[in-house]
Amino acid sequence: MKLQELLSSTTAESAKYIGQIFSLRSSSDYRSLKKLFEQNRFEAKSFEDSILDALTFDWQSLERDRNWWWQLQAMPFLNWYINSFHLQTEEERFRYFSHCLQAIHCWIKNAKQNKNSPLAWHDHATAFRVRNLSNWLAFCHFAGLKISEENLAQPLAELIIEHLDWLEIDKNYSKHTNHGFDQAMIVLTVSLIYAHDEFKRFRLISRERLKGEIYFAFTREGVHKENSPGYQKMMLGRLRQLLVLSCLGEQDISELGGGYIRKAEEFLRAITLPNGCLPMIGDTRSQDEGLAYEQKEKVDVLDYSASGYFIVRGVDALGKDFFILLKSAHESNYHRHDDDMMIFVYYDGEVVFGDGGLYKYDESDEKRKFFRSIWAHSVPFVDHKAIRQREHLKKTPILARVGELAFEMESTMFGVQLIRTVEVSIIPSLNLKIFDRGSCDEVVGANFYLEKKVPLSVGVGHLNLQFSQFQVDFFYEGESFSCYEGWSDELKSIGAIVSKEYGVTSNAMRFVVASAEKSIRFQCF
Repeated sequence: MKLQELLSSTTAESAKYIGQIFSLRSSSDYRSLKKLFEQNRFEAKSFEDSILDALTFDWQSLERDRNWWWQLQAMPFLNWYINSFHLQTEEERFRYFSHCLQAIHCWIKNAKQNKNSPLAWHDHATAFRVRNLSNWLAFCHFAGLKISEENLAQPLAELIIEHLDWLEIDKNYSKHTNHGFDQAMIVLTVSLIYAHDEFKRFRLISRERLKGEIYFAFTREGVHKENSPGYQKMMLGRLRQLLVLSCLGEQDISELGGGYIRKAEEFLRAITLPNGCLPMIGDTRSQDEGLAYEQKEKVDVLDYSASGYFIVRGVDALGKDFFILLKSAHESNYHRHDDDMMIFVYYDGEVVFGDGGLYKYDESDEKRKFFRSIWAHSVPFVDHKAIRQREHLKKTPILARVGELAFEMESTMFGVQLIRTVEVSIIPSLNLKIFDRGSCDEVVGANFYLEKKVPLSVGVGHLNLQFSQFQVDFFYEGESFSCYEGWSDELKSIGAIVSKEYGVTSNAMRFVVASAEKSIRFQCF
């Protein structure tokens, strides 16, 4: 396909679409664009700037994290160009336009057929790259930049088709994951921007794929099936993006996605902490903002058990706010952590028992393995390897309300049945009772994870944890107790670390007790 054919097929509706998704006045994108093309500094989210010349870069020599490469391979500078267009001078518009073309050709020359270029044809990065290329071409066409007359631009129509062909192949389609959702949504969007007959087949297959992704991604309660509040927020954003497809004439998909938004928002509010942040569960990042929750009663019990969650939140008799989340076996296997039957506890502005965090997307990294393991979650366990494929569990996990403020979770994550019962009371202050038991003769242990080190005193069957405005008395049966801090390169099960920034860890604390019954009492100073 020739470039002029592609550009002449650009629909009138796509101009409205471009106008809705880009502000054209982003000062941050303007800075990123100038940094890249004037200072040879590439800015990636969660990383320090890297020195590289986008016009001559070999696309393989820098040793960087996979997430860094994922961002670069998507060619974000094309978005920066569009989103800062009205802040650029006339001279900058033409100069940066030329630089973008040269940078694309640098990728074609050094990455397209280069197996040593990290993530060059990664399932997710490829989708984002073709989206950015398509948006940029359409925008340049509408902005009157005479891109069809540029020699360097001539191969770009075929490059877009090549990307869509690659994404169409089943083995490259990451079905029923957030990657697959994005792949289908992006291919459909690109095929709606251009009305050329060549795009009909992409439109048909991506529409059907996207329907399947929407139906799979969320439970009937509006809960995203992957492992964390962070993904709930991200995928709610994807549902909102589907609404914009209506301006491209795609009403069915837009309405289908819109039908999930209210419930997805309700759940995001339900899991937002009293301080306005999302709990750092699974792959959620620290200080990620949620949606404010409006308390209905003194204690609200939010039943999302069909999706793997119970949330208990409110104010105790001392007037202190609290948030308790129980989680057992979300439905997707993607990014799964070993966190069946976990408990997350927030009290009076502080996380008491939490999660270790994301760290980074490198599943071979020993610290990443720790963060996905039982040791970075507050869970019961036996000495068996955890099962991460839900379909391999002997029984469907159970999460049920068994009293006014009593809950029971069952899971066979370790190959045997384990049961955790949690009882909550708020008089005279917040109190928890936790009972852990199993169907086997093995000792059932319980790991309790704290995202920071706090003063700890230990007695027989009793711990005292000191927080800034309150203390926690933890009572347990027997004498089996062990406490861990920091990281061990030799054995991850004797370490305790937290990751509040991407790729960065610091020391945390956790303790293990082998006791069926635990009682936890909160007292203010």
